[in-house]
Amino acid sequence: MQGMEDLSRLRHVHTTIIGAGHAGVECAWALRAAGIEGDVALFGAEAHAPYERPPLSKALLTGATSEERIALRADSAYEKSRVTIVAGDPVERLDTAGHVLYTRSGRRVSYEHCVLATGARARGITGVAGEGVYAVRGLDDARRLREALRPGCRLLVLGAGYLGLEAACSARKLGAEVLVLEQGGSVMGGKVSEPTATRIGSLHHDAGIEIRHGAAVARWERTGAGWRAHLADGSEADADLVLVSIGAIAETALAEASGLICLDGVVVDECCRTSAPDVYAIGDCASAFRGELQRHARIESVQNALAQARIAAAAIAGKHPPAPRPPTFWSEQQGRRLQMAGLVNPAQPSRDVLLPTAKGWLVERYQAGRLAAIEAVDSPVEFIKGVPRIGTPESVS
Repeated sequence: MQGMEDLSRLRHVHTTIIGAGHAGVECAWALRAAGIEGDVALFGAEAHAPYERPPLSKALLTGATSEERIALRADSAYEKSRVTIVAGDPVERLDTAGHVLYTRSGRRVSYEHCVLATGARARGITGVAGEGVYAVRGLDDARRLREALRPGCRLLVLGAGYLGLEAACSARKLGAEVLVLEQGGSVMGGKVSEPTATRIGSLHHDAGIEIRHGAAVARWERTGAGWRAHLADGSEADADLVLVSIGAIAETALAEASGLICLDGVVVDECCRTSAPDVYAIGDCASAFRGELQRHARIESVQNALAQARIAAAAIAGKHPPAPRPPTFWSEQQGRRLQMAGLVNPAQPSRDVLLPTAKGWLVERYQAGRLAAIEAVDSPVEFIKGVPRIGTPESVS
């Protein structure tokens, strides 16, 4: 990464990338691969060098990996690729008409192209914050939770989505007593098929994680030892620590203040262009039209972040975008690897076919006579073979 003397001379760049996560870093490299020779600058709100986020709730939380090992690129790689990192100095104002951005420290940088890769923040609960309350969206979050987890401590996880369940697994490995409260009727509700949800839920139960479904919290109470959740059914749940994992909200404050069209994310076209000239949005903050869903939607996955980064870079370089691929997702829970591809429209019925494999299972999900999505648990070969089939007509035996 470039030193302070170099940063002090930062006045004009070819492309500014606001956000230094997976999407932002990949976009910088994709610009170079597309032949862009002009200056590229990455502006990160965090003081850390860019890092991988998936390990935060898994290997980093358990101590199986280190902060050094989750760096997205080595420091020397940024110098070699002539990518300037501006860390810990978030962009606070964007003048899209004048093609100028302003940072918190007062830095003013003009640009030819700007890419928003601001990501998303954890959705919170009013009145539930401060000591004993955690989220896992960034490195600092993971550090705080890891320091708080102790053998025998009581952790209450609110939300049985991917992130909440991954963190629950990690906490259980560290000796915590874990209770998961989920308003819906299954784990990963609406994200996976009933066969996969049932089997994954059983794995958590066998590992000693209690999951309560249909658990709506009526009110929260701060206690001397931690927190007490008063549920709508009259029961209570006490905890030393509370992990709030009820989804994420796109970071659109900068985009909205700049006059960009936003709708649960920054609205973009097929080339990741926003409503402002020469401004693009990629990754968790971008809302693109999804034919499978027949609406605009954000896709929160590393694969989508990388794909949109390459699409935006191609558009900036005046080249054809890469061919679209089905979105893919993955999760690790209780030592099992879950891989998913494609999107299922929740407004339409689906026919789910469960197929046993050598070490796990495969679920093919059909909608409107076509393969809409697949799920594979410990079945990487079957997953790789299945992805190209997404979108093809259902065969009739």
